[in-house]
Amino acid sequence: MFAEKDRNEEDLYEAAKGLHVSLERRLKMLLSKSFLSEAEEWELKVLKKKKLLCKDVMEELRGKMAKGSR
Repeated sequence: MFAEKDRNEEDLYEAAKGLHVSLERRLKMLLSKSFLSEAEEWELKVLKKKKLLCKDVMEELRGKMAKGSR
């Protein structure tokens, strides 16, 4: 039972990590442009918030996995 829970947390962590990397890639692409349209500026703000949310999820899951391994 615990192994399944740990596996789910690991899977969620990896999914959040993958999304975080993808968002970072898109952010870098937008930030490399010399001019951003209004839509791109909006996208930049949304991407930053999503990236922070992914980081929060990753930190929470990392904490849970660390507690589970004790």
